[in-house]
Amino acid sequence: MTVAESLRVLAVRREATDIVSVDFAVDEGTPVKATPGAHLRLALGDRLVRQYTLCNGPDDGPFYRVAVKREPASRGGSAAIHSLRPGDRVVSEGPFNQFEVDWSHRHLVLVAAGIGITPILSMALHAAARGHEFEVHYFCQSEDHAAFRARLEQAAGSRLSMHVGLDPDGVSERLRSLLSGKPQGSGLYVCGPTRFMDLARDIGGRSDGIVAVHFESFGSDESASSQADRERDCEVPFRVRLARSRVEYEVPADRSILEVLESEGVDVLCSCRGGVCGMCVTEVLEGEPDHRDEFLSEASKAEGQLMTICVSRSKRPMLVLDL
Repeated sequence: MTVAESLRVLAVRREATDIVSVDFAVDEGTPVKATPGAHLRLALGDRLVRQYTLCNGPDDGPFYRVAVKREPASRGGSAAIHSLRPGDRVVSEGPFNQFEVDWSHRHLVLVAAGIGITPILSMALHAAARGHEFEVHYFCQSEDHAAFRARLEQAAGSRLSMHVGLDPDGVSERLRSLLSGKPQGSGLYVCGPTRFMDLARDIGGRSDGIVAVHFESFGSDESASSQADRERDCEVPFRVRLARSRVEYEVPADRSILEVLESEGVDVLCSCRGGVCGMCVTEVLEGEPDHRDEFLSEASKAEGQLMTICVSRSKRPMLVLDL
């Protein structure tokens, strides 16, 4: 179990249009565990918990650095981050890492779009420090939207390729070109909006030389919750029992378990609401989950002992959860 701690805001900087980075000071003597791909969970207000990927390099000081884009359709997370000032404090858990680098890959192909550059930057900085073979491809709307450009150029040099202002067809064509002919044993790491990642994963998965595709989603094209809402046609209602309180609730066809519990005042951690972040993963004591998420492994889904309650449902009339 992780222990929550209070982190003090050390610095806030504008990195690009609508993007700020925030450094959180770590208490003296506390080790910084900012491995590439790791993220923090931050409590930013009443029932407002979000996770943000770290973009630390191996030689950074005793702080955690995140970078966040201000989203017009924000449900509060990005707005809260952008309002932070030096001296403010937030409650944090972590770091956690579900996007770790497999250094056994001979060559790393690091691909980012938009704010997806945060984990990719960290990977590039660590790869450069290790002397590991890598290349970086950064897709962005304009030069003004390119965060950490100078630091990427310093770390990657000629191994950095910028892809600026491309339309959807141009992005597809560019990905097909840059992901072909990679050294045998390459690992592809991709982060960015959902549509971009789906395209990169599909092309990379069929490319010679690339033996594994790793990804982390930010769901930038649209809210993951909106996508989940559209997938609720013809759902079957069921009941959920909370083992600790022994209370049962009806989960109708048009609402998720998470939504029902929130409406009843049950405090459950969540962030993405689309089955990608894993924050709401809950233990299943009885019943059979109908998994709809992208977070749990196929082996974990087959075991049926865990489920993401933001999108997954039940194959049976009753589910009993460890809540």
